[in-house]
Amino acid sequence: MRDQATKLREIFSSAPTSVAALHNTYAVTVASGKGGVGKTTISVNLALALGELGYSVLLWDADFSLANANVLLNLPPKFTVRDVLDGTASIEDALLPVNEKVWLLPGASGIVELARLDGHTLTTLHAKLAAMEERFSLIISDAAAGIGPDVLALCQASHELLLVTTPEPTALTDAYGLLKALAHQDFHGRVSVVVNMVNNSSEQDAGERLCWAAARFLGLRAQVIATIPASVWVQEAVKRQIPLIKLAPSCPTSKSIRHLAHLITARLPDNGHRQEANAPSFLQRLLRFLVGNNTE
Repeated sequence: MRDQATKLREIFSSAPTSVAALHNTYAVTVASGKGGVGKTTISVNLALALGELGYSVLLWDADFSLANANVLLNLPPKFTVRDVLDGTASIEDALLPVNEKVWLLPGASGIVELARLDGHTLTTLHAKLAAMEERFSLIISDAAAGIGPDVLALCQASHELLLVTTPEPTALTDAYGLLKALAHQDFHGRVSVVVNMVNNSSEQDAGERLCWAAARFLGLRAQVIATIPASVWVQEAVKRQIPLIKLAPSCPTSKSIRHLAHLITARLPDNGHRQEANAPSFLQRLLRFLVGNNTE
């Protein structure tokens, strides 16, 4: 673990070359509304697919109640965000290398939600994470299920919300509920819908119906970015604790996730979508929303 921390300190030791460089990290929050729709599986495999494309990726397990991204990767953490907050571990100690391009910041089960932490603790967490944020091309935040204040803050702070649902009516209803909660907070960010566990062509329309309802009744613009087919390989990957795109790289589900990664890279600052130099970073925005200040 100390070797890992030493390596991270070397990575983080070089100072950014410009103010603009501080704010080029593209933040994606993966949320769902309903649990059991494959959100964490998509988060983990998407992060790995982006790493395969050559991008440095931080996968943040931001589910503080039932964190399990490390389980899918078979990476037992020695330290988590709780230890960072307690001051018993540094960010470098807590980060787990998945491979040369992808790092995992493990969450912890059963601790207080981010939104219930006091302002001083949130400020401390922000200070510890800020130096790390600028070293990654992308941050993929795997949010908790539901519409808790921590989930809403992550969605609002990110550059893009990946809303994962399935064709099932309950999943679509809960996904709409998350969008409705965001609309009540005057959210107008980018919403990309991922319809997971699709079994046939008729189920592919489920995402379009969700987007239509969001536009018609909530005034939110959303678009379907991916439909991911169901596969027996998904459960096998979970059982073996091997990422799907590693276990079955040629299955249609893996190919769909890799295609999703390509679509997301088109949004990155390096591809002509440079952010304004004075725009707040993801973590600055997250801190602002968590402490209840919605003003940009």
